[in-house]
Amino acid sequence: MKNEQRVVDKRRSSEYKELRGFIPKALTMEFKAACKKAGQNINDTLEEAVRDWIDKQERSLSSRQENVYRGNFSQTASIDDLAHDVDTVFASLPTVATAIDGTLENPEWGLKHLAKETKISVSRLKKLLSGGRPSDEEIENLAGCLIKVDGLAFDAEELTDMRIAEDLKQRQLERLKRQQKKPRS
Repeated sequence: MKNEQRVVDKRRSSEYKELRGFIPKALTMEFKAACKKAGQNINDTLEEAVRDWIDKQERSLSSRQENVYRGNFSQTASIDDLAHDVDTVFASLPTVATAIDGTLENPEWGLKHLAKETKISVSRLKKLLSGGRPSDEEIENLAGCLIKVDGLAFDAEELTDMRIAEDLKQRQLERLKRQQKKPRS
């Protein structure tokens, strides 16, 4: 049996998508010449370049995330960049507010119903929805009532972990603000 490679018509394949952009003409010519000299297909080389760029971004983000967790903030970075890094690190973590919001997406659960079930006032639930910090008692009352995407209820330990992550985010933001106020040497 021959070792055959299947040729893919990338224009017609659902596995490929055209990507367009504009770069300086001189850079275009230089790129085409470099591909030809290396005996490389332009599409394959572009795909490799895009993958390399994405990998570089992910490594950079990973490094910045690690610095955020450790509280190592660059003295040369702007407050906006650092705040963005902190937000990026914590953005993927669920919060008590997102858990409440997710539960309220269920048409059978309105704010009044949730207030009745948790014995937390509607006004206080609104504050929690806007990022207010839940007390231990509120965590206990919310546990078993807030529903995850998979249909299971959050327990008190999970909600406490969310609150801890939110607290850490706030502390890191406060720390970076203090560090930015320090005079640079």
